[in-house]
Amino acid sequence: MKPLNPHLELLGRLINASEERQKVISQNVANVNTPHYQRLEYNFEQQLARELSKGTEDFSGVSAEVRRTPGLPARADGNNVDIDREIGEMNKNAILQQTYLQLLGHEISQMRLAIEGS
Repeated sequence: MKPLNPHLELLGRLINASEERQKVISQNVANVNTPHYQRLEYNFEQQLARELSKGTEDFSGVSAEVRRTPGLPARADGNNVDIDREIGEMNKNAILQQTYLQLLGHEISQMRLAIEGS
């Protein structure tokens, strides 16, 4: 079944993705001093971009991927988490989530205006 408003579905998925990414970043920060811990990353946008390039409006098949970040230098204890990078990712993710929430609010306002008129 086609969603009533594909923008709402997409924004909902993006908000959920930003929440899940925050959990992964928090896990990285919590393990910054854990020997042999390898940094994880949350990848949703690349999967979404592939679906969007196909011209589809059905995002239900888009799934996220949590994986180890390849190619990062490790410290002597085998840990490759860089706290500065994590803080930057956390800030970037917070801005994205705020943007998604503002866009969702705008979409809902537009729907309310269409329903109520004027």
